[in-house]
Formats: sequence, C-alpha cells, structure tokens
Amino acid sequence: MRFLSLIGATVIYFAATAASAFAASDDVFVVPRVPVQATGATATEAKDAAQGQGRRRAIDILLRRLTPESDWVYLPTLAAGAAAKSSGDGAGKTAVAISSARLDALESGFEVYSEKASSASYRAYITYRFKPDAVRRLLKDAKLPYSEAQTRVALVLPVLQTDGGVYLWEGNNPWMSAWKVRPYTHELTPMQAPLGDLEDSSAVTARQALAMDPSALARIAGKYGVSQVIVAHARLSQKDGANQLTVRLLNGHRESGKTDLSDVLGHDSELDDISLPSQTLSYAQGDEDFASKVGEVLAQTYLTEPVGNFPALAERSIEAAIAKYSSGWKARTLIDHSKEARLPVTAFFDRIEDWSKIRSALIATPLVGAVQVSSMSRRGAEMDVRVFGEPSRMQVAMENQGIVFWTETGERWFLATPAVAGKYRGRRFLRSDRRAGLDDEQALTEDGPVPASAVDDFYQDQSPNRPDDQ
Repeated sequence: MRFLSLIGATVIYFAATAASAFAASDDVFVVPRVPVQATGATATEAKDAAQGQGRRRAIDILLRRLTPESDWVYLPTLAAGAAAKSSGDGAGKTAVAISSARLDALESGFEVYSEKASSASYRAYITYRFKPDAVRRLLKDAKLPYSEAQTRVALVLPVLQTDGGVYLWEGNNPWMSAWKVRPYTHELTPMQAPLGDLEDSSAVTARQALAMDPSALARIAGKYGVSQVIVAHARLSQKDGANQLTVRLLNGHRESGKTDLSDVLGHDSELDDISLPSQTLSYAQGDEDFASKVGEVLAQTYLTEPVGNFPALAERSIEAAIAKYSSGWKARTLIDHSKEARLPVTAFFDRIEDWSKIRSALIATPLVGAVQVSSMSRRGAEMDVRVFGEPSRMQVAMENQGIVFWTETGERWFLATPAVAGKYRGRRFLRSDRRAGLDDEQALTEDGPVPASAVDDFYQDQSPNRPDDQ
C-alpha cells in the first residue's frame, strides 16, 4: 500500500512534466536563422516582404525535413511560388496546399537576428517557430508519413582539404565557419560544431580526424559529452572558374548502444542460471544501432558554385549532406497514420524512478497515439499501447529515449530500462494461467490488482501527442 501511495503522489507530477517532455521534441519544428533580404517602397514594406519570404522558405525546409524525399512531390515550394508536382497517388496521398492565411496559422512566432534596415531595404536572419500540432495535422490530412524523432546530438569536426593542405582549427578554415553560421541542432540528426578553443586543438588534429584516430576522437567526444563524433571531410578544388566541393560525413566515433549483461546482472545475480539468447542486450532486437560503424560514410555530396561564393556552396553542401544522412533515420522512425496497431504491453520496473522513465518515454514518443493502463503492481504494469506504423519503428523510437522495447513471441511486447530488461529478456516466464509478465506475487497488492483508474487517469484513452486524434 505504501507503493500505491507513492504512485498516487506521482500522477500529478507526470501530468505536470508532460509539457516539458513535449517541448523537447518540438525542436524539430524550429527552423533557425533563415537569411532574408528584400527591398520596397518603404522600410516597412521591405521588412514585411523579407519576413514573408523567410517564412515561406522556412516552411519549405521544415516539411522536407520531416518527410521522406519520395513524398516531396506532394509538397509545394512556397519560396519559389510553385505548387506540388503531384496531386495524388490514387492510394490516399494528396498534395499539400498552403494559403497565405494557413501559413500564418502554422507559425507560432519568430526571432530576428543581425537586423539591418534602410529607408527601402531590409536584411536579417530570422528563426521561425511552427506549431507542432498544426504541422502534424497538415501532413496527416494529406496522408503523408513523417518523422519528428531526433537522434542524440553529434559533434561535427569540419575538416577542409585543398591542394595546399588540410585545415580544422585554423582561422582560415571557411568550412568550419560555414558550420557555425547557423545551428543544426534542430535536424532529425542534430549536429553541433565545436568551439575551436585551445583544448579542442590539443585533443585532435585535422589529420588525426581524417585518420579516424580512436583515442583523439574519444578525447574530444568526452570533452563535449557526446556519444558520436562525425568528421565532415570537404575536398575543395577549382576547375573552369568554379569551386567544386565534395563532402563526406564520416562516422568517426560512436559509443555502443549495447549493454553487457554481466554489467547489468552482476556475477551473483539470481538470474545467472537463466538461459539467455546472447551476451549483449540490444535496444532494438536484431537491429544494429543507427550509423554505428566507425569509419562508415554516412553521406556524400558533390556540388559546384562559381568562384567567389564559397559560403553559399558550403551552406548548400551542408544541407544536402545532412538531408542524405537523416534519410536513413527518417525511414526508421516514420509516423504513418494510415497504419495503426494496438499492442498488449507489459512494463517491468524495480523502482518508481524506472516507471517514471518509461512513462516519460511513452509521452515523448510521437509514434504513440494512446496508452491505457489496465493493472499495476510493485514490479510492473500491463497496458494497451496504440502505435502508428510498424512496431519495429517503435523499438527504434524507444531506444532513442533510453528504454528497451522488445517481444519474445510477437504477441506481447515488453518495456523496461536497460538494467531491468537484462533480468527479463529471454526468460520463458509466460504461462496461460498467469497474466503476462507479472507473477502472482508481483501482480497482487493486499487489495488485489490495482485498477488503471486508481493509478493514472492521465493515460486513459488519451493521445497526449496528438490532440486531434482524440
């Protein structure tokens, strides 16, 4: 009963913190530092024209960030004033049309940087913020799958190679400057450029980065507290009055997403005699970590631009490389509202803090439409989870939240933190005369099973990530 009182005390806490969980995932609906420039008969006219121009470009960037490239034919190019190339595929997908009024309704606000204005011109960088629910509804109405799940932030090391040498920390490295013009932390595969201070230059050199020196890359990863370092290798050459830039994103350092079961269980664990399928615990069963192989080419682009405008060439190359890299992650985390499944799920936990992590992960995962808890004990909970798309994508999304989501038979699914999952995964504990995943002692309190209504009204047939799906 003490456990029940603890649960009751935390219901309000979870409801109150749900908004903060959503706010973190809303990062992908921000398009930062869009350059705008326009002229007009008056300063106000020039300013309005520039901001409108930037807003149209920002929504173009956002919609293509969220959707697979194969569906871009259904998207308008508002910056160019062009409608979608395809009106529909005959299988449900339809073209997205955005009027000026609807575009204004999609935006939640903007911030202006480096503003410069005269009596007839206006120039600035503007960060546009869009309403997540409104954008989701726009894509859902068009039957277009989309992703909004982010990987963990990776540190990018921009190495420029020319006929004269290789550059990383040097002040004359324009490739590093291009990565610092605007943040790339709002992408589905977010990246951040390093500070470039003395400690950075002491940790890794340009040649060490290109050589994938494991100790040097581990040092700089440790400094920034990241699990991945990406080397952005740009090869610049000139031919016929044009700059030619070949860019490769190389996976230089990646921490393993697998947990050694001996670390989880310990040598004296009561489960040592249980036959487990392997000696490692992979978050997504049968699936390697996304972009996990050191030295792997994550994306490659080749673009040209007339000599004299390297910043524009660098910006286009960065955007193209990130788009190619994120396409793999996007494909694994697409939310497809045309496909829906209700999964019976058992959650395991040792402490109330573990249950807190599981609930926060479910709330923050866009693939989850609704969760209904049916019963609960001190060691676990049973629930039905409504999932959009294939369950395998749910595995990837939950892994990204630090929660293991797996199945033993394909009929029932399980949730746990990595440490707790190590105790249960691979066990043959399911019995027809016992509720799945919870043994008799665990499943009953002094007053019998805990009804969901007494535990969590917040989860009852709600869709916290999708208010319009109620």
